[in-house]
Amino acid sequence: MVTEEALEALDLLIWLGNGTHAGELAHCNQSTVSRRVQQTLASFNLKLRRVSEAWQMTGDPLLLHLERQLHQRSWFLGRRALRLQAPCWSSAALCNNLPPRWFSNPFSTFGSAHHCLELLDQRVVDACLATLPERPASDDTRFACFDLFHSLIHLVTSPTALVSRLTRPSSAEIGTHCHIATFPFNPRPQKQFIHGFFAHHFMPSDTHKRGQDPGTDPVYFANSLMLKALATKLT
Repeated sequence: MVTEEALEALDLLIWLGNGTHAGELAHCNQSTVSRRVQQTLASFNLKLRRVSEAWQMTGDPLLLHLERQLHQRSWFLGRRALRLQAPCWSSAALCNNLPPRWFSNPFSTFGSAHHCLELLDQRVVDACLATLPERPASDDTRFACFDLFHSLIHLVTSPTALVSRLTRPSSAEIGTHCHIATFPFNPRPQKQFIHGFFAHHFMPSDTHKRGQDPGTDPVYFANSLMLKALATKLT
C-alpha cells in the first residue's frame, strides 16, 4: 500500500511528462514529486526511465495496477478529484466548464506523450477526449465511448501555397503540390493516421516510388475547433 499522494505523484509524472507540471497539479514542489515517485517505485519494486518523451516502467506492474484500481474506486466516490486527458485545442469549447471534482492537463502544453487510451487503461487518468484515430474499437469492452462533438475535417495550407491559387484543386493536384504535415499537439496515433490517409487519398501512385518533391508546400488536416484555437496563419 502507498499513500494517495505518492501514487498521485507517479501518475501525474507519467501523464504530464515532467515534475514541474506534476507539482503544479499536486500542489507541491518538484522535489516533493520526485521523493513521492521514488517511494512508490520502491514499494512495488519498479523502475522508471524516460524513452524519448515518454516514461516507461520496468518490472512487474501487477501490484501497481491493483493499487491504482483500489484508489480509483475511492476517487470515483468523491475522495479526490478525477483526471481528464484532453487535447490542447479542446480547452475553450469542450473543457471550459468542468465539474468541480474534475481537472485536466495544462492546455499550455502539447499534451501527454502517451496514447490517451493507454493512460485510461492503466488508470493514470479517469477519462479522456479522444479523436477519431484514437477512438477504441467498437468491440473493446474496456472503455465506454460517448460522442461529444462532430466536425468537418478541413485541409489547411498557407495562402501563399501554390495549391491556393488553383480553383477547386483535385485530390491529385493537392498531392502533387503539397506534402502532409502535422501539428506538434497531434498525438502519435493521429499522426500515423493522417500520413496514411493523405498518402492513400491524395498522393499519386508514382509519388510513393520517387519520394516527395522537396518543393511542395505543407498542408494540414484540422477540425473547426483546432482552427479556432490556433487562430493564426500557417507559415
